[in-house]
Amino acid sequence: MQIVDAAAIVMGRQGFQQTSVEDVIREAGLCGKGHFYHYFKSKEELGYEVLRHQFDLFAESGLAVLRDPMLAPLDRLDRFIDWVVESQAERGCCEDVSPCGALGTEMAEQHEGFRRHVDALFERWTAQLQALLWEARPLLVDDFDAEGLARFMVATLEGALFMSRVKREVAVLQGIATELKRFVGSHVRLAGCPEGTLGARSATIDVERRTVGTESGQ
Repeated sequence: MQIVDAAAIVMGRQGFQQTSVEDVIREAGLCGKGHFYHYFKSKEELGYEVLRHQFDLFAESGLAVLRDPMLAPLDRLDRFIDWVVESQAERGCCEDVSPCGALGTEMAEQHEGFRRHVDALFERWTAQLQALLWEARPLLVDDFDAEGLARFMVATLEGALFMSRVKREVAVLQGIATELKRFVGSHVRLAGCPEGTLGARSATIDVERRTVGTESGQ
């Protein structure tokens, strides 16, 4: 883990391509290459481990919210989206909360091994959201697509995280998160929706839209 942590720091600072094994050894405070090659056969293998470790950290904090048995499914989703925004704000938008981060962005299109690993991580994230949506199905409309909606949420949050990092403004992520909640809420049955969920917010939005439409004569 000392080597993985050091690699994450160096690769996050200067990219995978520009990072050498010597850079990692120096950052980790190792005596020589022997320690490195005892655990990793190559820099690529170390890069895969950095990706897995980043996802594990994401799962321990963020995805754990999606599995909280004390909260209703849609409340969990609401809190998870808030967690993404808050975590990015804490990092000053200089680092991604994304489980793949800059390393995945840099290498997925350039290296087949990284592409497969990043794809697998996105599938794990999508599967967690899909499982939550399936659990919430009694509150959702009959024709909703759990897998499609889960993939849409992953793509939306990934894009929003990247945009906020480029602009160095968490407000970008906040705005997109609000719209994402609104979109998910549009899939909720309005009748009998519990207070405080995305569905309740959707009901409020729906009433506001109907009021505006009536006042404008539409």
